[in-house]
Amino acid sequence: MRAAVRPPRTTWEYAVSAADRLVLWHADNGAPRVGEDPLRLQTVVMLAAAVHRWASDAQQDGVEVASAPLTALVKLLRERALETLEECPAPAGCGGEERAQLLDQGDVAAFEAVRQTALEAVQHHLDDAVGVITIADRRPAFHGAAARDRLSVLTDEAEDY
Repeated sequence: MRAAVRPPRTTWEYAVSAADRLVLWHADNGAPRVGEDPLRLQTVVMLAAAVHRWASDAQQDGVEVASAPLTALVKLLRERALETLEECPAPAGCGGEERAQLLDQGDVAAFEAVRQTALEAVQHHLDDAVGVITIADRRPAFHGAAARDRLSVLTDEAEDY
């Protein structure tokens, strides 16, 4: 049986949660390979680093990361992806391993592939919406990903019996 997931407590955890929702929606809506690990986890951490950087620059904390404009995330991913990843506070168990993989592998092509995947995920959200779009504006779109997560938990619990 899966343990219950606790709510985020730090700005970094909120950034990871928001990035995960963005990536899961992208995977559920036409990019299924993005939902597979390790690509999903690395993409989430790279995108979370951009969300966290935006929050730091905008002096937003915790749940306020949801007010990040998606266009600002695109700009950070295009112009400062390496810097945001290097400076993000990803601890072990919450993105630290993926961050280390992306920074330590010395494989520029692999880093760029993850960066491109993160950009594609955010652009997919922008293409699906109208106007200035924030993470919070995308909440209605996340319901499909949330339903998939609930089904996965129910399936796992049924297998335990």
